[in-house]
Amino acid sequence: MLRDLIQNIISRLRAQDVSNVYSAFDAMAMERKGSGFFTVVGISAFESSAPIYAPAMVYVPFKAEVEINVTAPENYSMVQLYSYYDEKISAVVGDMSGLTCKLTKMSVKFDSNIQRLVLTIKLGASGITKIERSSS
Repeated sequence: MLRDLIQNIISRLRAQDVSNVYSAFDAMAMERKGSGFFTVVGISAFESSAPIYAPAMVYVPFKAEVEINVTAPENYSMVQLYSYYDEKISAVVGDMSGLTCKLTKMSVKFDSNIQRLVLTIKLGASGITKIERSSS
């Protein structure tokens, strides 16, 4: 369920021409992600409710905290990082159809390990996952 949610967000970002988008589950080294912007999508909290059973489906309500980290190229300013967010990512964050989302936190920090600015966006998301019931 977590991987599906992350993959859904990654697909939406890629559909808006955001390149170099990765899952938090990817074990790719930072050097292989390129010298430009790159984005990592993960889930920092997840909670599911009791399932609802129907004859052919099981519906599982959930709440999640989605975390999107956008890393700027070296020597980019905070203004350039926010501009990239406004141009490429904010539309995806604003239109997460199928989910109820709200922006809960946005912060920028300098990561001294990689010498780059990182914009962190946290979204509160809720929705319902459908699982087909087996007939056996």
